[in-house]
Amino acid sequence: MSTPSIRDVELDAGRKLRVRSWPGRGRPLVLLHGLLDDSEGWARLAADSHRPCIAIDLPGFGGSSSPTRARISAYAEDVCAGIERLGIDDCTLVGHSLGGAVATAVAERCPAVQSLVLLAPAGYGNIRLAEAIALPGVRDVAKLALPLGLVNPLVVTGAYSTFVAHRRLPSKDLVERLRRRAWQSGDGVRSAVLAISAAGRSERGFAKRRVAFDGPVAALWGEHDALVSTDHAAALKRALPQARIEVWRGMGHHPQRERPHELNQFIERQAWRARRESSARRRVARAA
Repeated sequence: MSTPSIRDVELDAGRKLRVRSWPGRGRPLVLLHGLLDDSEGWARLAADSHRPCIAIDLPGFGGSSSPTRARISAYAEDVCAGIERLGIDDCTLVGHSLGGAVATAVAERCPAVQSLVLLAPAGYGNIRLAEAIALPGVRDVAKLALPLGLVNPLVVTGAYSTFVAHRRLPSKDLVERLRRRAWQSGDGVRSAVLAISAAGRSERGFAKRRVAFDGPVAALWGEHDALVSTDHAAALKRALPQARIEVWRGMGHHPQRERPHELNQFIERQAWRARRESSARRRVARAA
């Protein structure tokens, strides 16, 4: 497995995004992680892909600065600025869970996004765990209790199999990273949970309107996903009618850890469709 390069992309007001990059050839993949994760979580997928992979620590996670506000739009604004400052003008954007909601908002704002891959994306309905944690009083208690839970592997394993993926266990690398960063996670998780909760309730949420992106979209769920229900797939299809949706049997919430090779093939099929559609649009433009 190749070692990624790590750099910080400067944002306005002295803020930054931490970015991990793996070399490759072809249209790059820009990768956005989910809640309680960071860009390291894409390492296995990057090792399996021949494409350049650019994984971003979302605001408030890993080495990135906190978001300017607890809204999905704020995360998207930072990611859009990061893509522009990295000089990326053509990419497939992949978002998992929280990162799926952010990826959807980025696709509406950033012309560099040619195709979209959403893995159990948040933002297409209410997520009960986020709603519970976002309640006044509960969120402050949760912020204080979170580090104590994350440093305990038994607590992490029990919570994962209850709230994240039924009948699945967290990967060893995820447990170790959660333990290592437990005392740095509180503020980032609190902001992200509030953003996810607000997205589920908003009258302008993705579940209540058409998303302004007309490129190819592929979405994927695992049948054992307990965090982002497969019931959200219907709302995604209404918001993005062009989306191709698959539900994989026996899989939980983290395809990039559970089935990185199959996920890479899934993304490659999407990249091929994007290339085919782009060529078709160019032929139409020349004919006109």
